[in-house]
Amino acid sequence: MSQLIQVAAIVLAVSYPLYVLVRAKGGRSNAVLALALWTTAALMLTTFMMRGSEGFGLYGKALLMLEAALCPVWLTFSLVYSRGASLANVSTTQRLIWVFSFIPLGIAAWFPVRSFFYSPDFILDKMLFLEPLAFFFYLQIMLLLAVSLFNLEATLANAPHGVKWKIKFSIVGSGTIVAAHILYFSQSLLFRAMDMRFTTLLAVSTVLGVGLIAYSHVSRGGEERVVISRSLAYRSFVALFGAVFILCVGLFGEAMKLFGESVNSYLLIMLLFVASLFLVVLALSEKMRRKLRLSIQRNFYGEKYDYRLEWRKFTERTTSARNPDELYRGILRGFCETFGVVGACLYLQGRHDTNYGPVLYHEMDHHGSPISVTSGLIEHLGRHRDIIDMRAGDYSFDEETDRLLKSREVRFVVPIHSRDNLLGVIMLGRAINQIEPYDEEDLELMQAFANQTSAVIRNLRLGDELAESRNMEAFGQVATFVLHDLKNQVYPLSLLVDNARKYIDDPEFQKDMLDSLTNITGRMNELIAQLTHIPGKNQLRLEPVDLMELAHETARLLPDANIEFVGDTATAMVDREEIRKVTLNLFMNAIEANNGDRFKVRVANDGGPKIEVIDFGHGIDEAIMREGLFVPFKTTKHKGMGIGLYQSKQIVEAHGGIISATSVSGKGSTFSVSFPRMPQEGTA
Repeated sequence: MSQLIQVAAIVLAVSYPLYVLVRAKGGRSNAVLALALWTTAALMLTTFMMRGSEGFGLYGKALLMLEAALCPVWLTFSLVYSRGASLANVSTTQRLIWVFSFIPLGIAAWFPVRSFFYSPDFILDKMLFLEPLAFFFYLQIMLLLAVSLFNLEATLANAPHGVKWKIKFSIVGSGTIVAAHILYFSQSLLFRAMDMRFTTLLAVSTVLGVGLIAYSHVSRGGEERVVISRSLAYRSFVALFGAVFILCVGLFGEAMKLFGESVNSYLLIMLLFVASLFLVVLALSEKMRRKLRLSIQRNFYGEKYDYRLEWRKFTERTTSARNPDELYRGILRGFCETFGVVGACLYLQGRHDTNYGPVLYHEMDHHGSPISVTSGLIEHLGRHRDIIDMRAGDYSFDEETDRLLKSREVRFVVPIHSRDNLLGVIMLGRAINQIEPYDEEDLELMQAFANQTSAVIRNLRLGDELAESRNMEAFGQVATFVLHDLKNQVYPLSLLVDNARKYIDDPEFQKDMLDSLTNITGRMNELIAQLTHIPGKNQLRLEPVDLMELAHETARLLPDANIEFVGDTATAMVDREEIRKVTLNLFMNAIEANNGDRFKVRVANDGGPKIEVIDFGHGIDEAIMREGLFVPFKTTKHKGMGIGLYQSKQIVEAHGGIISATSVSGKGSTFSVSFPRMPQEGTA
């Protein structure tokens, strides 16, 4: 099986570069990649043939030369891939390292094979025991290959997002091949020997690496130029892991001297214990988790934060809140988790107050006192508008504010501005990692969060103001209902006053006037009690009512009205007082439409109890009919409020009835109110 894998690796490493060169028609970067893969394939072929031979003398020199050649070819590839395919633009240090990469080739060419290793029984165990020269030879190879990994990582870290997407798998694939060789050569440090059976590791890594490179080239396109930033070039996980790896190899070697053959058991137990302890500490320590996250973000992505992810999380917190308290808590948690601080608090300026009061504390001691608008902190933020890092300067505002900031261990003060006004202040507590540096990158992201916070708080306040205006509008509508019904009651009172001047001495008139006043005051008291509340269906006091009789009762409230009653008796199950409001409103509209002339009231039982009010005025304008006659606050009257028909419609529909209107220009209008049939009539 291992031999089959090695053959497959050799075939892939030889054939794929040929395909790339033919398809891409050359190119220096592709040529260097081809040379690196062919060198790797030649090395695997040599070790494959060497393992099948009875000695290493025939292939030993070729093995050493090919192992040494790995350094310059992979180092050259790491310097030119996605960097413009030229060594002219690399730093002086990298040029010197590139020159030094040929030293192992010189050593391999100058010294004989016996100066590097020997093997008493190579046919059986396939082991090459190293001489002192070989130890330093392989150490140089490992270090130079580690520099190649360092360069590949820097290329990926400095690539823009779109370019990184294209070259990521190609760099990972080539890095896999280089890292596998480093691991293979680490035997020289650990055992002072080379086990040729481990070449299967090289074959597997080559298959995987070439597969990733091919996937990157075929599905994601060719390379692109990447400019390397010096600040990012020296942030490397490869250097860290390389140092840790060499340290572990050294410790393992010393352990072998102490424990002999039992080192494997001791080492396994120790590694399991250390790994478990590390995972527990990492899971429990917010400081460790933040350090690890920031290290990965800085070294592999070149930036401290993944802005897309951070912005998405923060906006989700602010847009998914169901109430103001949840919104404020989400904002403070977002600041704390993103910037690694312990505790935060939010102060907002009151809508009807100039001072800044505390609205929420998150993992911070409460301090109920507001911050005065005249305090030094507010005046400073109003003038400068910048985020304050308390460690970046010697800030002093006023005695009370300084005491507040010190007692809460405030590290950052983030202003929330709404145009030219200071809407509020967010105070962030001490950093989880006290030695973590905060720079412009942190402050810019804080400012972006503050701008988003300002937007959502402004929207929240605009919603509150809109709700208040709607409440005032609703209050105005209620007042309009009250005024409308009061007007309907005042009209018959004014008629009584006018008639009283003529007939006050008439005993019969006095009796009628007292009856009318009693009815009107009773309805006005009821109106005051109800505040013109239109009852729903379950609140109606239903009773059988003769609509013709109700029409006559309403007419008596308008003694000067010229009404013609036609039709038959029709009984409906209604609330007498509410339907009287409807008929009174329709009668008064007919009087105004006719300028006081005669109008007709028709009562019928046509498919159900019905009452119609027919006037002979000028009719209703077509635009009003089209836009909605029963819409509130729309009227054709000069002094009307447009509420009567809307109120009548609500009352009729609460009874399950229908009110409608027809009009003919110049001939008048007809308002029809229909009610459901009485239950006994429906049964009959």
